[in-house]
Amino acid sequence: MDITERQKAILMAIIKEFMGDAEEVGSLSLVEKYHLGVSSATIRNEMVKLMQLGLLEQTHSSSGRLPTDQALRLYVSEMLGRNVINPLMSIEIRQGIFRDRFSKDIVIKSVLHILSKETDSVVFLILDEDIRYYGLANLLSFDEFQSIEKIRSIVNILEDEVFLKNITEKYSGSGVSLLIGGESGVGTLQDCAMAFTKIPFWGRDTGYVGILGSKRMDYSKVIPALKEVKSSLESSMSGWR
Repeated sequence: MDITERQKAILMAIIKEFMGDAEEVGSLSLVEKYHLGVSSATIRNEMVKLMQLGLLEQTHSSSGRLPTDQALRLYVSEMLGRNVINPLMSIEIRQGIFRDRFSKDIVIKSVLHILSKETDSVVFLILDEDIRYYGLANLLSFDEFQSIEKIRSIVNILEDEVFLKNITEKYSGSGVSLLIGGESGVGTLQDCAMAFTKIPFWGRDTGYVGILGSKRMDYSKVIPALKEVKSSLESSMSGWR
C-alpha cells in the first residue's frame, strides 16, 4: 500500500497511542505528544485520507480515530523488521524446554507458564484432541475485556477443540501465523489477536502452540517468543522422532 512518509508517521503515532489505551486518538493529542512538524488541521486532513485507505476508522462522532486491523497488520510488518527476541526470554524458554524435555506434562506446563508470563496473554497448546490453556486472568488487565460476556466468549472458544483445531489448521504456515481482529472471521474475536505455530511433540505427534489476547498485545514479544518455542522444541525433540 502506498502511503506518504507523513501519513505513515501519523498512523504509527495513532497506533502507539492505541496500544497504550484503547481509546480513539485525536489530532490535538498527537500535536502535543509527537513532533510531527504539522498542525492539527493538517493531521485531521491526513486522518481523512487514511480512513479512505482503510487504515483508520471512527466509531463516534468525535474527531478521534482508531487503527483498523489492516493498519495493525502494517504496524506488525514494520515492527518485525527491527525487533528481535529479548536474550533473557530466549534463555528462559530454551533452558525451560531442554530441562523438562523428558516429561510431556512438565514441558507443556513450562511452555504455557513461560509464554503466559512473557506475553500477558492466554496461551493455548493443542495436541491431538487435547487442548490446554493458561493465563486467562491476563486479559483482565485490558479495558476491552472487562465485560463478563467477552471473557465468557473467549473461554468458549478456548474450550471448543473443533474450532481451535480448524482455525489453526486453516491458517497455519511455515512460521508464526497471525490473525488480527476480524481476520479470523469470528465476531467474538473482533478485539483479539491470535498468533500460533505448528510444533513437533514426541515422536510423530504434531501440535500447535498459540497466544490469544488483545489486539493491543505486544507483538514484538509474542511473535519472537513463539518462534523461539518452536525452535527449542525442534531441538529438544529431535532425538524422539
